[in-house]
Amino acid sequence: MEIKLHANATTTPRIRKYLQESDKSDRELALELGISVTTVRRWRKREQTADRSTTPVVIHKAVRQEQIVLMNALRKILRAPLDDLLFMVVEGLGITLSRATLSRYLTPSYPKNGETILHGKKALKAGSRPQTLTLHYRLLSLHMDDDGDHHLLWAQEPISGWCAARVYSGVSSPLMIHWLDDVLAQFPGDIQSVEIKSDEGLNEAHVTAMSQHLAARGKDVNVTVAGEKHQAVAVTVPLVEIIPALRTHTLDELAIRLCALFNGGKEQKKLGNMTPQAFLEALRL
Repeated sequence: MEIKLHANATTTPRIRKYLQESDKSDRELALELGISVTTVRRWRKREQTADRSTTPVVIHKAVRQEQIVLMNALRKILRAPLDDLLFMVVEGLGITLSRATLSRYLTPSYPKNGETILHGKKALKAGSRPQTLTLHYRLLSLHMDDDGDHHLLWAQEPISGWCAARVYSGVSSPLMIHWLDDVLAQFPGDIQSVEIKSDEGLNEAHVTAMSQHLAARGKDVNVTVAGEKHQAVAVTVPLVEIIPALRTHTLDELAIRLCALFNGGKEQKKLGNMTPQAFLEALRL
């Protein structure tokens, strides 16, 4: 049987057992076995004969709790594998950490009700087409240094993952319609239908205004209500303490930049080694 010992071990499990059972003095055993008295005493105090684990008893966190929440939220939204998420966290958010550290803080992600959601090439083979946008909203209750409440709007095409986002200090129906038109103009394809997540805190008047505007543009509209109301995202410290990239960008600029990085910055295996932007443009040819 192969015995795995620490690289600097001077004793074997058999010797350690002998030390623990012997009636001889520490010095006598050290002279007999050619080891130090310290080693003799160490093993006589232990009950086991195997090396202890080298894994640290306390793992010191390299990131803040708010950053852990943010990285898990980003993963959930983008449905990005580890390497792609690491690219977004380091290049986009400016949070310096290793792949192993990021992996340590990610919570398990499971499909709802056990259903399998297809993306990229697999979705195309199953007959799906990237012709639907989902619209999302979150109220951001920020620290007073960040001027209080802000409003995050983002749209996403689920097959490619392509996304567009903006952050505003205030919202109105005309502003949301203007934002929606910009998203449709940016999208590298033909959107036929739009799903509006009304359970995410959107004002009913805003939902109605966007629905009417989309219908006038010939787009199918589906307003969904999941039943679970999403609370405002409350941040009690200045955002720059959580997101280093905000030292050089406003929050709105960062939202735009993150989407640009994801859409065109890194090729994804599930998209046939293409970026979301290139994947959609290839389908349009």
